[in-house]
Amino acid sequence: MRNTSIKIDYFVGLIADAVRDYSIRENDEIFQSIIIELKKHFENCSEEEIMDILSLCVKMYSLEHSESAELVITSPDSFKVKSRKTKDVIYSLVKEATRSITITGYSISDFFTEMLDVIIRKSQQGVYVTLYVNDLEKQKLVLERLLAYKSKFLRIYEYQKDSEDKMAALHAKILVVDKKVSLVSSANLSYHGMQGNIEMGILLKSEEKAKQIEELLKELKRMKVFSQI
Repeated sequence: MRNTSIKIDYFVGLIADAVRDYSIRENDEIFQSIIIELKKHFENCSEEEIMDILSLCVKMYSLEHSESAELVITSPDSFKVKSRKTKDVIYSLVKEATRSITITGYSISDFFTEMLDVIIRKSQQGVYVTLYVNDLEKQKLVLERLLAYKSKFLRIYEYQKDSEDKMAALHAKILVVDKKVSLVSSANLSYHGMQGNIEMGILLKSEEKAKQIEELLKELKRMKVFSQI
């Protein structure tokens, strides 16, 4: 039974790699080598059965990695809106993070202090946290405790202002968790962003989109748009 389990895990890994490769390069040649491997290990299966196994694995992989989008809002409590609230989504995502948290903040107020405590605990548990802030000086009092816990698991970057354009800023409001779920919103990490204003955002369950966001932020770091504090 154990050998069968190992064999299945082996083929699932092969097929997952093939699907990823096909999605990037649109090259299906790798599937031919997998069919040969399947025939070798499952000699009693007909070619039709082999294709059924391959098709089932591809469908299961595609289902697991399918993308979805959901509207997330901030609104006064008196508004009867069925969409999930920004504050609830952020708290839930951060608390459930197991690998990494990437978060950008244009404006962070003391209303967000409780969440900063959660972020500190997550970093102490081995979750990699990367925080991008717009103007550290204006938010230093709020972020003071966070700065005290800087480590390889908790890194903070500040946007470097353009000397030729004083109005330019890090205005993006983004949260990426575990490199697979992203919240892109108009809401700041403040009272009005979380409760008082009318704000809208999209919660994306997509490894591809999460990867694109992470890669863009890394590229901006390489370009010295952000500097580590």
